[in-house]
Amino acid sequence: MANTARTNVLEGSIPRHIFRMWGPFSIAVIALISTGIVDTIYLGRLSDPSRPRLAIMALAALTFAFPLTFIGNSANIGLGAGTMSAVSRAKGAGDEERASRHGAAAILLALCLMTVLISLMLLAAPHILPLMGASGEVKDMALSYLMISLPGLGIVSIASMSNNILRASGEAVLPSAIMISGAVINIILDPFLIFGWGPFPRMEIQGAAIATLTGNCFGAIFGFCVVLFHRKAISFAEMTWGSLKRAWRIIGAVGIPAAMTNMVVPIATALAVAVLGLSLAEADVAAFGVASRAELMSIGMLYALSACIGAITGRNGGAGRTERVREAFRVCYLVCIIWSTIMAIIMALFAPQIAGMFTRDIILIEKITPYLFIVPITLSGYGFVFISAAGLNALGRPIYGLVYTIIRSLLLYVGFIFIGVQIGGLTGAYFGVAAANIVSGAIAIFWTMKHVPMSAKES
Repeated sequence: MANTARTNVLEGSIPRHIFRMWGPFSIAVIALISTGIVDTIYLGRLSDPSRPRLAIMALAALTFAFPLTFIGNSANIGLGAGTMSAVSRAKGAGDEERASRHGAAAILLALCLMTVLISLMLLAAPHILPLMGASGEVKDMALSYLMISLPGLGIVSIASMSNNILRASGEAVLPSAIMISGAVINIILDPFLIFGWGPFPRMEIQGAAIATLTGNCFGAIFGFCVVLFHRKAISFAEMTWGSLKRAWRIIGAVGIPAAMTNMVVPIATALAVAVLGLSLAEADVAAFGVASRAELMSIGMLYALSACIGAITGRNGGAGRTERVREAFRVCYLVCIIWSTIMAIIMALFAPQIAGMFTRDIILIEKITPYLFIVPITLSGYGFVFISAAGLNALGRPIYGLVYTIIRSLLLYVGFIFIGVQIGGLTGAYFGVAAANIVSGAIAIFWTMKHVPMSAKES
């Protein structure tokens, strides 16, 4: 793949490289997030005279299903981090042939591991949902959604690895196009399949899952064709079992801990939903799920920022340019603070209107609105956690991100939500989320800048 001056992150201004990639990645992440937001908006507008609580049940079912699909997506993100780390470090060392072998091996590894993970989740889903508090028709709706959406995550792995192979070279437009293409297909199909527009049958929550699956298939085909034929960024030629195992060890050394790091978040989300589902009403669970989706509008740009930092830290760390690595962290932290503050002001000013985008139910709007006043102002702290993890994963140092995420998600997030529910119900849970963000963010930024080596491990 051509390494032009514009995409060469070893030279030039670090902020310029970050903003060059942040724009396209932001569009791509917004497109992906929009699929979940659109799903929530459409399902929140379902109506049936024979089922007056249909919209609330659909939103609650989506909330119960979300942690399980999030686990699969998080595994893909983690394996993608391992892919980008291995490929970017090989490129940083000037070995393009090794980088292309790593890319091909990464796609095969992701397909194998995701097949196993998805099979286990499909077997476990009917038993996990009742433990989270799902019952009756809500449980059935959540299960029907998962039976379609979970297998699609194996297909997502192809798009995700292709995306990270391209990002490892400092590219932004093509990786973003892969993500956007599938999201656009999903969004277009949603109303036709959910409501039964035109020749399509009305499938409600199953329609949302089928739209997602179709979009994932399109993105995977597009991404694989780009890396194999257009960029020639992967090579299966002369691949032996020995070389494949070596590549898997290198990718897995970062990818497996990174996947575990990312999977901690949905596991914590599942535990938090269980706390709400077993302690509060169905409407509270639905409100928490909708509020979390609304939050994505502000945190999505920070996810995009975390997608930028790895290409810079991995290649500069691989080339021994540790000061540029440290500067990348400083710039991203500052951007994180500024963006979170701006979005917190906007969400507080328009909280009722934002809640009203997702549902027409007055009770749900009243339950969602406090979240938008309490949590967004603290999202920079959560941003510090996953930006630190992404930057350190690319350096081949994934354990730090795993520890940061365990502290934030399993210890603080679940713990503070449990305490908050006991003290103040749903609003107490919102304060618990905010407290977890603040404390974990302080830990992540202090330890990364003061104690973590900025050099990269050899790939």
